Amino acid sequence: MKQIIFTAILGFCGLTATISDAGNFKITDPNQGHQIFTDALNAKDLDILVDIYADDAVMVAPGNNVIRGKENIRAFFVETLKVVESITLDTVFRVNYKDTVVFRSNYTVVYKTEDGQTVTQAASGIEVERLQPDGTWLFIVDHHYGGTDLVKFMQMNQPQ
Repeated sequence: MKQIIFTAILGFCGLTATISDAGNFKITDPNQGHQIFTDALNAKDLDILVDIYADDAVMVAPGNNVIRGKENIRAFFVETLKVVESITLDTVFRVNYKDTVVFRSNYTVVYKTEDGQTVTQAASGIEVERLQPDGTWLFIVDHHYGGTDLVKFMQMNQPQ
């Protein structure tokens, strides 16, 4: 039911996405991937977050942790949704080439630490979507800090 409501909200905003017969969420316009990801994370919708990744996707998460495969990405998001309060994300650029789209994003995430403090952190990611045989698009690479100057990032995000 929440996927149907989420899809209706996306439709109202002019975004293009569908739900397949199996109930999986699908991106039908590659240029909407970032918005769909952001909306799903802010709505804490685990199913949509996972549905927009390919089975063989690779994610590079905090700590240079390489996560491979949709089920491991699901496990990552289960833990992420416990601490993330919100995310804003802007597409810096997008390059379309045949069945592949490469994105660079700037994002700010607000999360709670183990001791209950609220932290705001900004970074820049690199994401790649691939066209699927059914005409939908899925993320195949998601590098959370791929576009970030890591030296500057570490300096900006040190406790004061």
